[in-house]
Amino acid sequence: MRVGSRSRLVRLTPPSRAVGITVAALMIAVETVLLYPLRSIVTPLSPGIIYIIGVLVAAMVWGMWLGIVTAVASSLAFVVFHVPPFGRVAVSNAQQLAEVVAFFVVAMATSVIANVFRLRIVQAEESDLTADMARLLLHANDLPGVLPKVAQRIAETLELPDAVIDRGAVAGDDRYWAFPLRVGATSLGTLRVPRGVPEPTVQRLRERVAPSLASLLQAGHERVAMVDSLKASRKQLRRLATEQAALRRVATLVARGGRPPEVFEAITTELHRLLAKDTLQHQYTTWLLRYEAEGMVTVVSASLADLQPEQMHWSSEGQNVLALVWDTGRAARMDSFEGAIGPAAALARELGIRSAVGVPIIVQGQLWGVAAVASNRPSPLPPGTEQRVANFVDLAATAIANADSRAELVASRARLVAAADQARQRIERDLHDSALQQAIGIGLRLGLVQAGLPPELEQTRAELSSAVHGLNNVVDNMREISRGIHPTLLAAGGLQPAIRSLARKSPVPVELDTHADGRLPPVVEIAAYHVVSEALTNSAKHAHATVVHLRAATQDGTLRVSIRDDGVGGADPARGSGLTALRDRVEALGGQLTITSPANGGTTLQATIPVAPPEFSPLGVRPS
Repeated sequence: MRVGSRSRLVRLTPPSRAVGITVAALMIAVETVLLYPLRSIVTPLSPGIIYIIGVLVAAMVWGMWLGIVTAVASSLAFVVFHVPPFGRVAVSNAQQLAEVVAFFVVAMATSVIANVFRLRIVQAEESDLTADMARLLLHANDLPGVLPKVAQRIAETLELPDAVIDRGAVAGDDRYWAFPLRVGATSLGTLRVPRGVPEPTVQRLRERVAPSLASLLQAGHERVAMVDSLKASRKQLRRLATEQAALRRVATLVARGGRPPEVFEAITTELHRLLAKDTLQHQYTTWLLRYEAEGMVTVVSASLADLQPEQMHWSSEGQNVLALVWDTGRAARMDSFEGAIGPAAALARELGIRSAVGVPIIVQGQLWGVAAVASNRPSPLPPGTEQRVANFVDLAATAIANADSRAELVASRARLVAAADQARQRIERDLHDSALQQAIGIGLRLGLVQAGLPPELEQTRAELSSAVHGLNNVVDNMREISRGIHPTLLAAGGLQPAIRSLARKSPVPVELDTHADGRLPPVVEIAAYHVVSEALTNSAKHAHATVVHLRAATQDGTLRVSIRDDGVGGADPARGSGLTALRDRVEALGGQLTITSPANGGTTLQATIPVAPPEFSPLGVRPS
């Protein structure tokens, strides 16, 4: 319950002094009259207590000064009308004097105590007013909207006809008092009340209400500023956390060796998602573009799904972000494409793009392309857009550099395999064309010598025959070694005849199914041949298989070879150099070799080899 409801007598603005004096006089007169019928039934002094009521009312409503005057007047009225001898200001004995003095002291004390009580109630009422203003001003998110309620509360508390709080400095006039609301040199507004209010109220407004209101207004402004700052900080933290999560997802993809197209799509998707959290999704588009030769650019990824082929490749000449980035090597922006010339500017207008920001993608010190954000909003892109894009650009550059390194490594391994195959082919050709032919010639000459010996040299003839036979065995062995180094049938007829030859020579029956389309690159045929040869050898020597299923076919630019037996299984590439070498050979060509060999479950060897062997080709840097 409020203090104001505990006392109906006490008011922050009491009636005028004239009203107070009149009320005090009337109450003394009424009290004096009321004491006449009581004088005959009570002791002489007891009826005087009724005068205390008047003193109490005067002090409570008008303050201590009127309470003291009322106490003095009540004492005189009591002495004149109710203390013998009546009609005079006199007492008949010392006892009456003591009783009158006691009554006067009690009346004065009552006046003082009532005034203290009144002041406490007034202070409490003012505290309630301050608390109400604080509640309204310190809990409002819209200070201008709550000022009328604060003014109404001031008017109600001080019993004013009206009160207005202006947000600016307003001078007083003949209708309103104006109380500036200031804290130091800062003006916070003006409190205006109608003229004609009592002077004590004006003084209270100037000395107490206005300063308190100014302090609360300043605190309210500081609170609103703090709340806005906290909201902005929370929003910034949420945006930063979301951005870091997006960067982590892209960085994880890069660390796992994701292919550049996957990384590019992830970057444009994550950037588009981040920008969509700040505004409507359709207002932004994200792009990754690569510089090509002769001033051309190619879209490698974009958040727009319905781009036409002619919108994926165009010239960077003219006025556009791509040309600015190329010329400066730094981030650039265009806040309008109106009047801009060139294919890129025309495409921007066609797509409804009004502003754009581009950040260069630098790969190994060279300008590779641009990461761009475009907007169809009338206002330009926010100032911090370049930095948000730049965070993703570093990941794009890393993905491109990693892809270049992997491509160069794979191409280098493929070149090494091809060089080794060529060396083996030269060795096979040298054996066949020189050493093997020489051995055959020697065998023929020895045969002629043997045929020309006379009959009596039978022993010599037998020894020559043995030598020729041994030489023929050497020739056969050299021929087999030559074929192992580089099978002649593979070079002459291709993969299918060579595989069929291996199947015929296998001690384990082979069910063959080949569908290779024509001749394949030599390095691919050699790798597949060695895979089949090693698998058949292992099936015969280690797996104790009864049948082998062999399938080879080309599909979608890839040669797929599968060899499956019903042997004992348990093959482990880590324990054998043959399978490890095969895997290295296949992977060097950009393929993959998998071996499945559960114990007592047979062995399945599958190889996939790209028909076009990898050759290193940088992902594109526009020549200067």
